[in-house]
Parts: sequence; structure tokens; C-alpha cells
Amino acid sequence: MAKAAVKLFKDPLSAEKAAAELKAKGFKADEIGILARDKKKTAKFTSTKTCEVTLPQAGVTLARGVMATALGKAANSEEAMAKLTDLLGLSKEAIRYCDFGLSVGGVLISVHTDEARLSQAQEILRAADVLVTAAKGERWGSSPGFASAGRMTETDPIDAKMTGDFRRY
Repeated sequence: MAKAAVKLFKDPLSAEKAAAELKAKGFKADEIGILARDKKKTAKFTSTKTCEVTLPQAGVTLARGVMATALGKAANSEEAMAKLTDLLGLSKEAIRYCDFGLSVGGVLISVHTDEARLSQAQEILRAADVLVTAAKGERWGSSPGFASAGRMTETDPIDAKMTGDFRRY
């Protein structure tokens, strides 16, 4: 039975990177599904199947690949949300969060494959938006705040070593 690995990307470049890596690792175009509001954001994702679907918050959204096949005949936004819930195997709350993410410019990628390759797909999706800092070679999450938080702990008096002179603090 086919399973799905799903990730909502804030950055379209990270989504493109993930889709390219999935294709490079041998995932077929009919195993990958993409949803985005902006047609330009999905233009680089080549797939023969495309359709437009209306979601409650995101509005008119372009679906490609497996998503287009599943959502192509959705009559209204409630039916589209129900089909997404079934297709992705996520809770209604998670689907509403994805809808919100799409409404603010995100890109949703799903990979529908057998269980043997599911972990590989999940790893590719997770790794697509991880930054590597060149100076330290450390891996940070996608937020630029993680890197600055690392620098702040070195200079913040709360995190500084205690010297015994408590007037400093």
C-alpha cells in the first residue's frame, strides 16, 4: 500500500531543491505531488498532470502530479480539504495548517511511495531546508534565527559564566 511523506516549505527554493533531489534519487514524477498558490513557484516542477483547486484559506491553488490526480474533480473547498486529508493521511488540523501555509506563499510537497522508500523520501524532504554554516560546519534549522541565537549565547550576560561579582548582572 502506498504511503505519503509530506512537507510544507516556506521557501520555494528549498522546495525546488527537494523536488530535484527526489528526482535524482529515482522517484518518478507520478509519485510526487505539489501544491502552491503561485503558478511561478510551481513552474519548475515538471509534471504532466496539473489542475486548479480552491482551498478555504489559500484560495485558488495549483496542484501538480499526484495532487492534481486526487484533487482534480473537487467541487468545492470542503471537498478538496476532505480529499487532501485522505490522500496525505494527515489530521484535519494539520491540513488546515497546510492550507494556511499555502495562503502565505508556501509550497506543499508530498511523495507517495511504498513503505520501503518512504523513509528515504522523508529524509530528503527534511534535509532540503537545512542550512550549513560554513564557519563552524554545523547544521541549523531553516530559520536564520538559529544561527544568531548561537552567537547571542556567547555575549549575553545571562549565559555568561558567573564570576562572583553579582553587581555586573
